[in-house]
Amino acid sequence: MCDGHVKSLVELTVAAVALSTPVPELLAYIEYLPIAIRHQLFHELSNFRLREMEVAWQTDAQTETPEPCDGFDPDAGDRFLFDRETLRVWELRMNSTRLGYDSTSIQSTAAAQGRRRSYRHIFWEHQFRTLLKLRTPLNSSSCIDMLSDCRDLFVDVVEVLKVHGREVCEDNVELLLALRRLRRLEVHHPEQQNTCWESMKLLMQQHPNLSEMGFFHGKLSNEQLALTRRTLTQPEPTMDKNLVDTVLNNCSRITTLELVSVKIRPEGYRQLVALVSEMTQLIQLRLSNTITDFDTKLLVDAAFRGPKVQRLFLEHNELEDDAFAGLVKVQTPLALRHLRLTDNAVSPITLGAICSASMDGVLNLERLDLTNNVDIGDPGIHALTPMLASPSVDSVAALTHLDVRGCSFGLEGATNLLLALGDNKKLTHLNIAQNFLDTNARVIARHLSSLSDDVLGT
Repeated sequence: MCDGHVKSLVELTVAAVALSTPVPELLAYIEYLPIAIRHQLFHELSNFRLREMEVAWQTDAQTETPEPCDGFDPDAGDRFLFDRETLRVWELRMNSTRLGYDSTSIQSTAAAQGRRRSYRHIFWEHQFRTLLKLRTPLNSSSCIDMLSDCRDLFVDVVEVLKVHGREVCEDNVELLLALRRLRRLEVHHPEQQNTCWESMKLLMQQHPNLSEMGFFHGKLSNEQLALTRRTLTQPEPTMDKNLVDTVLNNCSRITTLELVSVKIRPEGYRQLVALVSEMTQLIQLRLSNTITDFDTKLLVDAAFRGPKVQRLFLEHNELEDDAFAGLVKVQTPLALRHLRLTDNAVSPITLGAICSASMDGVLNLERLDLTNNVDIGDPGIHALTPMLASPSVDSVAALTHLDVRGCSFGLEGATNLLLALGDNKKLTHLNIAQNFLDTNARVIARHLSSLSDDVLGT
């Protein structure tokens, strides 16, 4: 061998078995193998053969009688460890440089939302995306269509999928609909062809578990936004009387909508305002680097007033105070719990409105992110402190996370925070990094760290 290692007879045998033995035969004997041999076999199996074994294992587990736990011995290679052992293989393969992509933290995506995601899912989501890209456009002269031939290997493992707009087309829509566990679809560079948008409409209407929809980079035409609005807010006609009430009560299963760096014309913007106003099932809305000067206040008002909107992310929009002027007119409690205003242009005026709404019980925020709003300064921190010092007694939620990085405040602002948080037992995470904290302010910042479980920037 070129690396000086001569494989043993056992290693050669395991490699031969992994290469050619039918999966059902492997599955019949895998639990009786010593752990070391089993692990070696898993590592020798190709991606598709190992996944085929997992699918067969899951199918058998659904039909067979559960084994008694008496005498369970992990060292003997009991089958209860099968899922855990193969999961470790996917973790190693995902992080391997031979895959041709850099490993990234599975916690870094918005799709994770604080949940630790399975390495198995991430690995096969990447595989599906790669094969879908190679398949589009579908070339009938190609020798093998891997996704169609191996569809059963993907249907229960792909949960989050990032695609190019041209890949959501008639040739691929059945494959996407077959992904039973797909819950999040990110469409990058939305395609302008009508046929692609008919396929998009089918996905949004008919996929049983798709709940998160995002459009990233590029542009959306007036017609595309109008179609999206109709699809997400208006029920489709049905001849089945048993389904009428269900369809009317739930026009779409989409509860998360994201538009990131998308260009929209004025008429399309009107459609977006109407969509946000009419999409009563919406729970999370993200509009990043997308909001223009046209009817900004109408869109922000509609987002705040959503009956179920709990998470509102409006980062990188250069929003000024006038966009939030309607907040002072709201009198009924809002569902909103997480507000992100990163990289905008809000001033103490908006922070005063947020504070007043919180004190009145209209806003019941648990998380507030004001990062990089440089106009806030010391006056803005001062405007915010009443809600920190004296939370509303009628509040159904309490602020636990506050991020004021890069908000251009100094000693005065840090002092106000210290005084306000003296008796606050709810705030657990505070980020005050990248502000003008001189030596005196840093002393105060260290005192702040004693009041919160997680204080950054001290």
